Amino acid sequence: MLYDDKRLSQEARSRIDGEAPVFHSPVSFWEIALKRSGSGFDFEIESNWDEILPHALEDAVVPRIDLLASDCRKTEDLPMFHRDPFDRMLIAQALNRGLGILSRDDILDDYGVSRVW
Repeated sequence: MLYDDKRLSQEARSRIDGEAPVFHSPVSFWEIALKRSGSGFDFEIESNWDEILPHALEDAVVPRIDLLASDCRKTEDLPMFHRDPFDRMLIAQALNRGLGILSRDDILDDYGVSRVW
């Protein structure tokens, strides 16, 4: 979103630019860090992303969803349709708050979370 990545679908772009609020989770920052420490990150990002991204999200008025113990507990109850721990935590956060998820990963649909792509 912040980098206007060309891979974002038109539907995703319209939701981001629309009236409904958009939120972010620190779980995404954790995923960035772990993927950058290996070879799983697939686009260029500044080395000080940990300073830039939170400020950019704040400037764009994209509130943070804090990670709660109840979110961690919710992941315990999720079926193992998907094994990615980051996606599972984002699913738990979305379900606990009645929110949707912006993702192209259609396996998230199996969890009953509203997914936009």
